[in-house]
Formats: sequence, C-alpha cells, structure tokens
Amino acid sequence: MKSLNTFLFLILLLQLKSAAREPSHSQKAQQPKVAAKLVSGCVDPVSKIDMDINNVRTRMHTGGDFWTDPASPLPYYEIPINSGKHSMYAGSIWIGGLDASGNLKVAAQTYRNLGFDFYPGTIDLSNGDIRAERCNYYDRFWKIKKSEVLDFIADKNNITNDIKSYPGNGNSLYNEDEFLAPFHDNGADNLYEPSEGDYPLFRLDANAVDAGGGCNDFLFGDECIWWVINDVGNVHTLSESGKGAGIEIQCQAFAFRTSDELNNMTFNKFKIINRGNLELNQTYFGAWADPDLGNPYDDYIGCDVDLGLGFVYNGDPDDDGPGSYGINPPALAIDFFQGPLADNADGLDNDRDGQIDEPGEQIIMSKFIYYNNASGFQGDPNDANDYYNYLKGFWKNGQQLTYGKNGFVPGNPVCDFVYSGNTDTAFNNNPDFPWSESSAGNPTGDRRFLQSAGPFTLLPGAVNYITIGVVWAQASNGGPKQSIELIKFADVKAQQLFDNCFKVIDGPRAPDLVIRELDRELIISLENYFTPATELYFEKDITIPDTISKTIKVIVDTIMQGNIATYIYKDSTYTDTLTVAERSFKFEGYQIYQLLDENVTYDIQTLQNPDKARLIAQFDFKNNISQIINHSWNININSWDEIEMVNGNKQGCNTPYELKRMHLQQVAAN
Repeated sequence: MKSLNTFLFLILLLQLKSAAREPSHSQKAQQPKVAAKLVSGCVDPVSKIDMDINNVRTRMHTGGDFWTDPASPLPYYEIPINSGKHSMYAGSIWIGGLDASGNLKVAAQTYRNLGFDFYPGTIDLSNGDIRAERCNYYDRFWKIKKSEVLDFIADKNNITNDIKSYPGNGNSLYNEDEFLAPFHDNGADNLYEPSEGDYPLFRLDANAVDAGGGCNDFLFGDECIWWVINDVGNVHTLSESGKGAGIEIQCQAFAFRTSDELNNMTFNKFKIINRGNLELNQTYFGAWADPDLGNPYDDYIGCDVDLGLGFVYNGDPDDDGPGSYGINPPALAIDFFQGPLADNADGLDNDRDGQIDEPGEQIIMSKFIYYNNASGFQGDPNDANDYYNYLKGFWKNGQQLTYGKNGFVPGNPVCDFVYSGNTDTAFNNNPDFPWSESSAGNPTGDRRFLQSAGPFTLLPGAVNYITIGVVWAQASNGGPKQSIELIKFADVKAQQLFDNCFKVIDGPRAPDLVIRELDRELIISLENYFTPATELYFEKDITIPDTISKTIKVIVDTIMQGNIATYIYKDSTYTDTLTVAERSFKFEGYQIYQLLDENVTYDIQTLQNPDKARLIAQFDFKNNISQIINHSWNININSWDEIEMVNGNKQGCNTPYELKRMHLQQVAAN
C-alpha cells in the first residue's frame, strides 16, 4: 500500500448577520565601536527569534533591536510570508532625557556593528544595576500561542516548555521585582506555579481588565513573544552616553492570524520602568525605523498627524530591482498608539483631543522627523546629542525642523512633523501646504524615520507604556498613493482594536483532524473539541458599525428618441441599521481543504486559489441558511461590497467523514 502525502486544513463556517549592513547600503564609513567592559560587564546579547503566526515573518533580538537580521546584509520583515520580499530593515525604541545636573542620558539602538545601549535582563531593585549572570539568563525569549494556553487550561498535561519556564516572578536572590511577565494567579499566592493552574495572562475574557483597572498587563495576539531588557548592563557603545539611567523595558511582540487586514500587521508593546534613582527631565520616548520597501533606494516617507502614523511608500509606480514589489508597490506605516503619561498641568493638549491637562493624559506622536543614510546634519546620528536632537524633532546641528522643502529652510516657520501632507492644519495657509516629499521635489532614497513623544518628567519608579503597530497594504491599482490610502484605512481598524484592548473575534475552538489510513481510503475524524460549545458559538464583532451605507443607481430621467429610451442614472446612498445578530458571528459548519504543502497560508484569497488549495468536504447545519455573505468595505467606491463566502449544502454536520484516497489523488492532479 502506497502512502499519500497530503496536507489537510479544517475551517469552521461562521455566518455574519544589526550586524554589519550590506556595504553599498551601510554605515561602513563609521567604524564599529569597541565596548569598554565596565559597569555590570554584560556581554553583547545574541538571542533572536522569529514571529511568523500570520502573513508576516520578522525577527526580534534581545539587544533592543527588531525587524532585522544582523547575521546577514538583508532586511527581515518579510511580507507576504514566504515571498522573499521585505518591507523593513530594522527598528528599535529610543529614550533620552536630562538628569538634575543637566547630564544627558540616552538609550537607543540602530545597527549592531555600531554598538549596544540595551542588554537583556531585569534590574536589581536594591542598586539599580544588574549582574552579568542575570544578563546571560535573560538572553532569551518566551514564545507563547494563545491556543497553547487554552490547551493548558483544558488539560494541565498540555504544557509547553515556555509556559513551564515563563518568568511570572523575578528571582528574589537577585532582588528582582516580584512580578514580571503577567500571569493568571490561580492560587492567589503571588507565585507563578503552572502545577497549581497558573498560566500566562492572555485576555481570554472580553470584559477582563488588569490589576490597574486598564489594559496594559496582559499578553496579546494569537502569538506573543515576551522578553526583558535594560540600559545598565554595560556602557552605551552606540550613543556614547556612558552608563544608563536604570531603565527596564518589558517587551512583547504579537500578531493576530485573521482573514482581514490584521493578518498583515504586527504589534510591539513596551512596559518601561525607571528602576534607578534619577529623575529625568525633558524626556522623550521614540520609535525608530529603517524601512526598506523592497528596493530601499526609491522610497519616500511621510506622516499623518491625526492618525499618529509615520509611513514609507515608493517614490515611483514601479518598485524595481532585486527583492522588489514591482508595479503598484505596497506602503507600510507605524502607528504610535500609546505614549507616556504627560506631566500634570503642563498646559499642553498632548493627545490632541481638544482638552488640556485632563487626568491620565497620554502623549501621542508629538514629533516626526527623518534622516538619510548619509553624513551631515540630516544624516546618521553619531553620539548622544545627535540621538537626543532627533528625539526632540531637531536636526543634528541643533536647528529645529522647519515647514516645507526638505525640512531645513532658514526663515521658514518651525514645525513638529515632516512631510505631513494635508494633516498638519496649522499650516493650511502656507504656500508649501500640503507638504510631501513629492511636492518638495526630493530625490528618492534610503530613509530612516523617528516618531517621538515628549517632553515629560520621568520620575524614579515611574511606569509608562508604549504601543506601536506596523500596518501594511498593497493596492491592486492606483500606484503608491492608493496603497497609502489603504494603510490609513487599515490603521483605523487597528486603532479600533487597540481601543478595545486588542480584543479580536475569538472563533470557536476547531477540532483536530485525526486521519487513519486504510487500503485505498482515509478515515478523517473530528476530535478534541468542545461540543456543544463550538456549535453554539455566537460572538459580536465590535469593528462592524451599527449602520452601513450602500450605493445604488436610480433612474432620475428618461430621454426618448423615437421608440428608444435612454435612462439617466444617479448614485443614491441609503443606510441600513444592523441588528446585534447581523453584527455577530454564529457557527454554521465545517470545511475541509487539501493544501499544496505546509507553507500555504489559510487566508481566504489563498484558499480560493485552486493551485494551492482545494475544498474536499463541507458540512452545514440543516437549517434555512445556505449562503454566507461577508460585507467588505471597498475604499475605491466608499461603500460596502457583498462577497459570497459559502454556498452551503445543508447536509448536516456528520462525523467521521470517509474520503476515498483515489479522490484525494484526483483533487491533487487536477
């Protein structure tokens, strides 16, 4: 008997009512800086890990850098996954402020060949420092899927190594904080003990809030990677700013596996704690990125002030060259969702909501600036002053950003956001408004950009959170400008997700496919799922509005020429109010697909591609529902499209299902 190699995929039917860079693209004119091994003596971090749960594959590192692969001269933010095309080279967070004596404290990261400011590990509470052995211990990641936690809750024997070793508590022998990574404390004893039913704290309950009454100390996503870094593990060899201030950053990277725009997004959340005894004034937090959109040498950048977006797009309609995206290239944006807490009574509208000094006011993106892969005052930073100037929205020479042209025109008014299009309305009477790289006539090139939030006072013991999200979209026509419109549309959904504490629709638990191979047939059983809970599934989608608008053509006039009538049409828009049932998903059945191989993604577009997937079985409830329609917003016509997803057979949900092996061979051959 010959065995048949096949990959089967089950879906449920729901109804909706650096290291050194490449020499030609590098910092090679700057020699790598050599660390003077002082202070805590931590060695350079080495651990790395990939996040690849959805349509993005990217890499994280324990040295404060991410979206990069220091071991090669290539970028490492692959999207679409398995395409060999990348949209980002590197990213990190920057922190800068002044102590009481006016000494500048900076912690940043760019490329590893230039040095490190961040090291792995959590800080000793007794002295604001860290021992080298603790840096070594924390030079690792904990990668956890939400499904693994659910499996563990159902059966404590289903425990992964990362759930078992998860750092819910710091080590008291090293005076580490009692609580580190968030966990569900089943025994209410403040100890993380999986044997007692404790587990990493995903937001499994839609109504759950953290101990502080908000939405910060959870793990998020369908896959989450947790790690911790600090700025005191050794001297700062990147920014040349000496010893750090005692900043600990508990990091998580996460993503959602969905069939919509979220499948092309990744997120990073940082819990930033001042463990030292220094008060930092005029402090700024920043999100730095070196985006390489396919070919890195034909890019433009810009921002949207209202959305808090910094984005990169192609400077021409064709992204050509090795690893490029071709005609109608995509755009990529970073959204600064969450920033630090503003000082009390600073007299500023830090969140641009029309109110000043409200309690708990956060500083959203308050500066957006770029610099080039070059030397000079608009080029790569070299020391702490350069990094801090960029954080403040200044050029390296200490001059503030000005509105228009390349952002440095003496006599022009100063501003906070470069290439803001028509979103910085303070300048709507300026001759350069709206301001973009295209309107300025800039040559395309390899850009870096920085979004920052400040100034504020960072007190000892203060806890702040930064949350950023990477949004990606590619238009099928309309060129780079249409891709920019698509990322802004997708970002609205991402903002809704953030505002709702990253609570996405949790589908019903899918059963396992258990396959027994017999002579000339396979017997497929659906096992290990929660019946009747699965088949009673019903959940509301908060991203769907209460009303949807539809556009139809109506006859407004008729012109007769003899017996021939010519009708004059006009677009008419009407609004449907949706019921809760129409805004909710409910279970309707199962589909079983045969996939080409294990690399095939499960998004709807791929499953409808006969070269990659074939529907081989479908089971529906026997009811009056046979057709499932999805409503998808069409940005090109500003209206909702109705897309048929399933045309059911209403044959009932019967298991097991017997599938002739010859039929599988025929499906694969066709």
